[in-house]
Amino acid sequence: MSEQDTRSRIIEASTYLFGLKGYDATSTREIAQRAGVNIASLNYHFKSKQGILEEVTGCVIAEFKDKVQKLAENKDQSASEFALSIYETMTEDEIKFLNHFKLFLGAGTPCHELDTSPIGWEHLSYYLKKELGTNVPDSEMIWASSVIFTYIMHVAVMSASVVGKEHINKFLPQGKAAFPIYIRQLVETIVRDLNTRYSV
Repeated sequence: MSEQDTRSRIIEASTYLFGLKGYDATSTREIAQRAGVNIASLNYHFKSKQGILEEVTGCVIAEFKDKVQKLAENKDQSASEFALSIYETMTEDEIKFLNHFKLFLGAGTPCHELDTSPIGWEHLSYYLKKELGTNVPDSEMIWASSVIFTYIMHVAVMSASVVGKEHINKFLPQGKAAFPIYIRQLVETIVRDLNTRYSV
């Protein structure tokens, strides 16, 4: 097994276990066992469990950033279309998304050096600016982006989690099919409201 293969297996095993059990409840012995490597190999590549967490978190962020960057290559799409594409990317593999989400929530030691700002924020701002009048302040742009990303994350977690699915089936006649409609309506309503409030 090459060194790169070993690192990849450790990262994959750690991502799964940190998401499943949480950072504090996962031991390096469990990681090594799941990855099929010995403790010495794990320590050689990452030095500490904190080092593994930072690598795992960095890989998760980098993977999603790459996907969002590809989504943003289409400069002709609307803000609502871009927001919807982020939601669809988050939920294309529900188990993986939920595991990554739990990984961030369960990390007992914060990774201060990593950029964990909303991925795609700057791209969404680009699309919003195309649709908003020049009188709309930057502070409102930040508010709009925050609301949209919060809602996307909320419905993505609802779509992926067992409790969320039960809630969806109980209260939404359309089921998960309603979320793309709601995301589009949210973005279009925010754009319309800001343009109305700041029109000359």
